[in-house]
Amino acid sequence: MSEPMSDECRTILSGISAYLDGDLEATACDAIERHCQDCMRCSALVTGLRETVGLCRQASVVAFPESVRQRARESVRRLLDEDLAER
Repeated sequence: MSEPMSDECRTILSGISAYLDGDLEATACDAIERHCQDCMRCSALVTGLRETVGLCRQASVVAFPESVRQRARESVRRLLDEDLAER
């Protein structure tokens, strides 16, 4: 069983979204970075979120292969057809 989250961790994590978006002042960013140097739990969370955000941003730029796009269109079409049939 893991340790309960400290009040400092809760405070730090409440600003994580703004931190990752670059919307915090430098002093707040410094506080998060200092905390993450000493807290492996928060450090791992920030690293994981940073990677996830990067992958999401990258996914919007990378084109899917035509076969994947076609399967997605067919799936959506089937779902819509099923929805119309149920009405």
